[in-house]
Amino acid sequence: MDHSLAKNGDNQLIILRLTCVIIFAIAMGILEAICVVYIRQIIFPPDGIITSTPSANFNFSYEIIRELMTIIMLTTVAMISAYNWRTRLAMFFLAFGTWDILYYIGLKIFLNWPANIMEWDTLFLIPIAWYSPVIVPVLISVYFIAGSIFIITHEGNGTKLKFTPMVIILQLIAFCIWLFTFMNNTSQITEFGYTDVKYSWILFNVALLFGIASLRLSLTKSTKVDNV
Repeated sequence: MDHSLAKNGDNQLIILRLTCVIIFAIAMGILEAICVVYIRQIIFPPDGIITSTPSANFNFSYEIIRELMTIIMLTTVAMISAYNWRTRLAMFFLAFGTWDILYYIGLKIFLNWPANIMEWDTLFLIPIAWYSPVIVPVLISVYFIAGSIFIITHEGNGTKLKFTPMVIILQLIAFCIWLFTFMNNTSQITEFGYTDVKYSWILFNVALLFGIASLRLSLTKSTKVDNV
């Protein structure tokens, strides 16, 4: 599927694919923000203000299904917008990062929330609830976007990045550390709320270094594909 175009470094095709995925993710992020506006009005009637008394009638299993469908949508658009597993993976994280940032921008526009970027939020519910200050997923999304563009532009211009076991392991370590920082306060927040909860910025930065090192190593091991 378009291997020759990728090898020939068709910059227009690369830009078109990137643009379409980004536009899709922007629209999806804004749409999800609007959905959350409605959800908050249902959970915290009548105005959706979190400090209001929550309604007991909302079925949170619907939220898990919505989150799962979100991942499926992002995966699908990534599969049809790229030509090998490396660029498909990159397109997924490009879409994910763009969607996540626009989701928070949408919430700020429609709900004037969060009040500041250090405010805590529920990020995900699968398999258990994830929590962190809003700035954390935004920063990780910036990394996703930058890393994805790095992969897509190199692959599209004929540089075949080599995802060795070490490259994959370093990236997985980064993801696992970030996941741990999201979940390690779950029981405390569930029982006591966000009072006295602290996010581990040290672990965040360690994970970021692992991620950057992984991308740098993939380029070191890369090979140049001759144009055809």
